[in-house]
Amino acid sequence: MIALIAAVPLETSLLRRFLSPSEVRNCGGRDLYLGTRSGLSVSLLHSGIGKANAAAAATSLLAFCRPTAVIVIGCGGAFPGSGLRIGDLAIASEEIYGDEGVLAPGGFLDMEAIQLPLVQRNGQSYFNRYPVSPLLLEKARALLNAETAGPCPAAACGPFVTVSTCSGTLDGGTKLARRTGGICENMEGAAVAQVCAMHNVPFLEIRGISNLVEDRDPSRWNIKAGTEIAQLAVQELLSNWHDRKESA
Repeated sequence: MIALIAAVPLETSLLRRFLSPSEVRNCGGRDLYLGTRSGLSVSLLHSGIGKANAAAAATSLLAFCRPTAVIVIGCGGAFPGSGLRIGDLAIASEEIYGDEGVLAPGGFLDMEAIQLPLVQRNGQSYFNRYPVSPLLLEKARALLNAETAGPCPAAACGPFVTVSTCSGTLDGGTKLARRTGGICENMEGAAVAQVCAMHNVPFLEIRGISNLVEDRDPSRWNIKAGTEIAQLAVQELLSNWHDRKESA
């Protein structure tokens, strides 16, 4: 089974129709949609906004479904210098906690700098950065950058940054992008990636750009464009998954 996690229902309206008819069950107090597409079993869960909601939802989902892969979907804000525009598609090469650490007199210190790992598993320590499955990333990039990818534009690929406080100023976004090397920010991805790392479940994240990280001006956002392009990309990926054993 492939599991999909989005923060809010607005980010899955197309996917829920794509999976219809689906069965709805309770998963940790949240509605879990279970459907099949092209012979592939798919579950879809809305986590709620933010890291705590995302981690709780992912933990419940892994216990309930035991999926072979988890894909986070939704919209994100593009950092200055990323080259991304509203309506563009982005795939995470890794997920980074942008504000887990210490704000010291000399600047921000991440969890690795203060030697406090967030996860330790099989002799490996994870601090602020969490991996995307190389095989899932290769599959997604090959499909979504192909000429046959339907309505989806070519997907940019780079680090995503998860924050508790979104960057509402150009200066703040520029500094965060410079510090992390990220191309876009969100509020859930790294938390799901952390849970997947704890349980050794392959992780992937696909987002559509709904806004630029600049001095906050919601009149310039297009959340519909960001959410829809991400959903179309995930539909394309699921429709052409091909590996009926769902290995990742």
